[in-house]
Amino acid sequence: MTARYRIADDVAWVSEDGLDVGDVPTAYLARVPRGMPIMLEGSGCVVWLALAEGGTLEEVTAAAAAMSDADPDQISADVADLVDQLVVIGVVRED
Repeated sequence: MTARYRIADDVAWVSEDGLDVGDVPTAYLARVPRGMPIMLEGSGCVVWLALAEGGTLEEVTAAAAAMSDADPDQISADVADLVDQLVVIGVVRED
């Protein structure tokens, strides 16, 4: 069975144009009620937004590539590394 990834239920987050620094997409997130705030900028934010839809690693990579006009093959290793880190810190869940 292929693993599916999604944002953990106890994570609050926001990302909107008014909060972005210049042209750099930015997401602010924290586990509630006591999590430390985390900021993801640039490609990290793009991967986060792709995770908001949930899916397999391949689906998340494809969504992030589509949002950033990147080649999925060129970003797949970086996406996998970031998703693994987000799972370890508990803000992303692997189902």
